[in-house]
Amino acid sequence: VSDTEIELNATTIEMNGNVTGTTMTHLVTLTADNDTDITFSSTYITDTYMDYKIIIRFYAPANNGQTLFVSPSGDNGSNYNILIEEHMQYHDMKAGQAFGMASTANNLQKIQLGAGTSNQTDEGMSAELMFIGLRQTTGFKMMHFNCLGAHDNDTGHGNITADGGGGGNDYWWNGGAKIIGTSDSNRVAINNLKFTAGSGNIKQGTFSLYGIKS
Repeated sequence: VSDTEIELNATTIEMNGNVTGTTMTHLVTLTADNDTDITFSSTYITDTYMDYKIIIRFYAPANNGQTLFVSPSGDNGSNYNILIEEHMQYHDMKAGQAFGMASTANNLQKIQLGAGTSNQTDEGMSAELMFIGLRQTTGFKMMHFNCLGAHDNDTGHGNITADGGGGGNDYWWNGGAKIIGTSDSNRVAINNLKFTAGSGNIKQGTFSLYGIKS
């Protein structure tokens, strides 16, 4: 900690100054307001950091039931043609407590985050995404995620008949993806991540990007 003033009393510690040497740095927060996409460009995804973390708070699509996707690019958004392999699981949070393997496609060149998200302001979805090795050009990049939110047919916490007893449908989704490159022989570094809804705009949500030094 440099140039720091610490004030102590019975209840608070106040610090004024700069904290140096931290491993995770907040780079930018973008707020959606009926936008076509939310994109972290090469302004923020650079060789300064190899690994990145994204926190999404209360994403909701403009059109009900629209899944959130993230598309990597190796040329700052000129093309989103990166090969992806993904696996995702679902867990019903209500009385039904169904769980299993979710259906995901490996030929879309984008990563699916949850499914069928509600567009209600107080529902939607929040998520935590971790990207490892985005800037490397050998081997492969990987990411994993956790997200939790309301499905588009959610009937509220107190509805005891929605799924045959106990209300539904809030889901926790977890998964991972292998981010390869434009081909098996071109393991291009990633410098752009674009978030889009399956159809229509992104109604709301805050998207925060962090760089991690390792």
